[in-house]
Amino acid sequence: MSEEHGQRAEKQTLHLTVYAPKSTEPKTFDWSKHLAVGEAAAEAAAAFGYASGTPSLAKGDEVLDRAKQLVAAGVRDGDTLTLVDVGGGV
Repeated sequence: MSEEHGQRAEKQTLHLTVYAPKSTEPKTFDWSKHLAVGEAAAEAAAAFGYASGTPSLAKGDEVLDRAKQLVAAGVRDGDTLTLVDVGGGV
């Protein structure tokens, strides 16, 4: 793989830190910037051991639209997100 191709592929991936309400330690994830927020939230919820609810991700005080791709929801490489349940609390 050429260096240029590797850089393009790297720009397609977001390295993110996610916190969950019942965990003292965050987890890091490398997700495609085109992954839907809802899919990323479901993967994060599973990694934290949550089995039910409707997980989403929040950036600051803003809960992200589960139907949007991460990049379209304003998520940038290196961001810190919080796992939330759009039906209440996770």
